[in-house]
Amino acid sequence: MDLQLKIYLFLKRRIGKIQEQHYKKLYNLSSSVRLHNPLITTLKGNISIGPHTYINSGRFLTGKESKIVIGESCAIGHNVTISSITHDLAQPTGPNIKHIESDTIIGNNVWIGTNVFIKEGIIIGNNCVIGANSVVTKSFPDNSIIGGIPAKLIRTL
Repeated sequence: MDLQLKIYLFLKRRIGKIQEQHYKKLYNLSSSVRLHNPLITTLKGNISIGPHTYINSGRFLTGKESKIVIGESCAIGHNVTISSITHDLAQPTGPNIKHIESDTIIGNNVWIGTNVFIKEGIIIGNNCVIGANSVVTKSFPDNSIIGGIPAKLIRTL
């Protein structure tokens, strides 16, 4: 490995650690939360993440009136989007833009696959698995395995 690559990798890891520390101070993240790619992970708004949760990468977005709560011991894949805010069809753009906000809650011990989108107002119970590339448009109870577009119950554990 040449020197430039070594320097690049060192700086990337160091800046990533600084970003992770910043997120832990700014948001309600347990000290044991691990952000695998903090440089490509966006946290914005009122977000709480429980202990021992692992996030590969993604976007977690709330509004001023809503929150995202992720439980403990969750495994979140790459490019996952969890939202508690969306545009209101009555005024989706422009200077008088309107939003719809609703809390999004992810239980404990939830495994979320790569490229999953979870829309505002969704509640995912404990011990659930969400298959890769799913779009979650409704809530699911504990012990559910779900997947698809839109996500549907595949079976229960």
